[in-house]
Amino acid sequence: MNIEDIRKLNNEDLIKEKESVIKNIMDGRFKHKSMALNDTSQIKKLKREKAKILTVINERKIVSTIAATEEGIEEDDK
Repeated sequence: MNIEDIRKLNNEDLIKEKESVIKNIMDGRFKHKSMALNDTSQIKKLKREKAKILTVINERKIVSTIAATEEGIEEDDK
């Protein structure tokens, strides 16, 4: 999933996707340790996907914080 697709998701879907990726990372680690994982690069790809999801979540938190701060400043000016 690329970053544009991730940004199109709403907050609830982002959280569900994050949980799913974390579960897949754990499964991949267990398979790797038990020598059942053929493509070890899959773990790295999942970690990158998790980082992308967390980046979008944090971007949205920052934007909402800035918006709330600006609203407070505008109310003080009145």
